[in-house]
Amino acid sequence: MKILQSCAAATAIIVCHFFQAPTAHADIDIDAWIESIQAESDINALARQYLDFKIRIDPPSGGELGIHGTPENPHAFDDHLGDVSAAGWDARYRADMAFRDRLAAIDAEQLSRADQIDLRILMNDVGYSLLRLTRLELMTNPLTYVSGLGNAFSGLVLRDYAPVDQRLRSFGSRCAETGDYLQHARAALLPASVQPTGVQKQSAVGRLKGTAGDGGLFRKVLPEMIQASTLDKTEADKIRAQCSDAVKHIEAFTTWFEKNIVPRPDGEWRLGRELYEQAYALYMDYPLTPDQLLVQAEAALARTSGELVDLARSIHDGYLAEAISAGKVEVAAELDDGQVVRDVFAELSKDRSTSDTLIADSYALADAIVGFVEEKNLLDLPPTSKLRIEDVPPHLQGYAVAQITTAPPFEPELESVWFWDLELLSTADDFLKEYNRPALALVYIHEGVPGHFVQLEYSNKFDRIVPKVFGNGPMIEGWASYIATQLVAEGFTIYPDKPYGYELQQMTDRKLVLRSIINAIIDIRLHTSDWPEDEAVKMMLEPGFQEQGEAQGKLNRAKMGYVQLTSYFAGHHAILGILEEYKQKKGDEFSYKEFNERLVGAGSPPFFAIREFMLADD
Repeated sequence: MKILQSCAAATAIIVCHFFQAPTAHADIDIDAWIESIQAESDINALARQYLDFKIRIDPPSGGELGIHGTPENPHAFDDHLGDVSAAGWDARYRADMAFRDRLAAIDAEQLSRADQIDLRILMNDVGYSLLRLTRLELMTNPLTYVSGLGNAFSGLVLRDYAPVDQRLRSFGSRCAETGDYLQHARAALLPASVQPTGVQKQSAVGRLKGTAGDGGLFRKVLPEMIQASTLDKTEADKIRAQCSDAVKHIEAFTTWFEKNIVPRPDGEWRLGRELYEQAYALYMDYPLTPDQLLVQAEAALARTSGELVDLARSIHDGYLAEAISAGKVEVAAELDDGQVVRDVFAELSKDRSTSDTLIADSYALADAIVGFVEEKNLLDLPPTSKLRIEDVPPHLQGYAVAQITTAPPFEPELESVWFWDLELLSTADDFLKEYNRPALALVYIHEGVPGHFVQLEYSNKFDRIVPKVFGNGPMIEGWASYIATQLVAEGFTIYPDKPYGYELQQMTDRKLVLRSIINAIIDIRLHTSDWPEDEAVKMMLEPGFQEQGEAQGKLNRAKMGYVQLTSYFAGHHAILGILEEYKQKKGDEFSYKEFNERLVGAGSPPFFAIREFMLADD
């Protein structure tokens, strides 16, 4: 989430006097803050106050938003870790309760339509925050602390938002607080009743060791930054000493965690229907219930699988003519549907990157994709020079093969960074088979141009806080999924001059669409029933045609989280519905450029607002 540039800004000045300058754990006058929101009725101002509280209680989140300090101390937030003490968790709860009650007391009928939408988004956000605090075990999930610590340090080195000397000073300050931070984490995890899930424990240990290990932030990135700085020896040595101590604290915590927490019985990762439906309603704000979305996904699975089989049969014998002549592959007429598809993908998988070349190969796709978007006049694009691609930092390893951290909304001039999890991809020989060149191009479109990177560049233009900051998951993932399929529908292929090149791109597109459909199915079924894990893997392997490594990784992701995996299919499904209505409304005046720019220019609100906006009279 995102917040304001400084308390000097006109948008934030109303809340600054309720907080003292941050110490190791921010001193927040929570009673004064509650009094301030009670006195406020403007929705945008309330959003500012809510976010200001969040950044004070969790200073590293400020960097994610492009906010680094106060007028008195421009780096105040950069210098501190989040407050994960018992008092800090209590302050979060009190603030959320007070903010929820304040929003509930507002008469929505008296608001403008834009404010009504913002009010609903804020109500869902604070409701989800309370659900995570009270029922989704945020305090007792070890990844809360491990990822929070990793984000705090990686945020200081991810982008050159300030001179390296200043960022190093902040790095050292956060190092000095690491021992206390991890002591509070121990206290939260210590009770015998705390039983993290198996995948949480495994991931936490891996991320801790990666962060403190030889290739991590402290032993690799930090020395490189010090070498590039102009710090004098005294100051550089002080930072080295602070961070050496931090590494010792992290290693000690890792040892303690492995000895005391890992041996405990694994906790239950399935949410159960009631809790899942609550999380789904607040996170998604979507017109279909989980059961209704599941019906749509299962129908889409059958339909899309059939399309993939038809494409495979249409090219199988021609594409594999040489292998058929050599007796290595049988003709399609002799094979079942699944084998026909697997034969084509097995051959296509030979044209893939290695973990050593994946990042360079991703960069190399930009010109072809941008050129196609411009040629087809699908939408105006920001410069791709603002998109950087690199290996994921250790504290984010093991969750998703690819993910993007977009430019902060209050520092939109900075870069967006797309991460490949090269460590995860190297864990199984067949993992990279999923990422043949046509698939790599679609991932670039999804994560970069014209997917998430472009979407957030558009969102950063908003003046109001809620559209600029709060993104709806289905809209965000739906846009990236939709625009990838649209490029292929318009004729994009990474093989424009190769026989069967377009059909191969179509097949890859259908396979990735199948992946998003199955994401939704397995997430809903696994968390709302006792559906066996091996059935989820079987679905990914057979009708989904995924490799074993990809399927196992996605199962772990479903066990590590909830609901988010449904957002890809849900958003794509909703956008396609709106597209058909929009075409009918516009008739002969319809253009994809107008539709796409209107859609992405709306920000990322829930679909009730998107549909209303897209179909409104101009």
